[in-house]
Amino acid sequence: MAVDSLDAMADVSVGTMIRDGYGGPDTCHALHCALPRPEFTGMPILLTGNEDAYPPGVVTVDIDSPGMLGFH
Repeated sequence: MAVDSLDAMADVSVGTMIRDGYGGPDTCHALHCALPRPEFTGMPILLTGNEDAYPPGVVTVDIDSPGMLGFH
């Protein structure tokens, strides 16, 4: 698992999301990293235990899905 660090522009974006009520710092950091951005050309996927917490356009996968953490 990778955790993306935030630069100054990302800090502003995450701070704006927090101010606008999208969640706490951890949720907004994850949301920022899961949204399309110019410096990341792949398809960001957010592993989460609460897929419904994120708006349309964010690709989420339930972390408890069969196979995510090994075979169940």
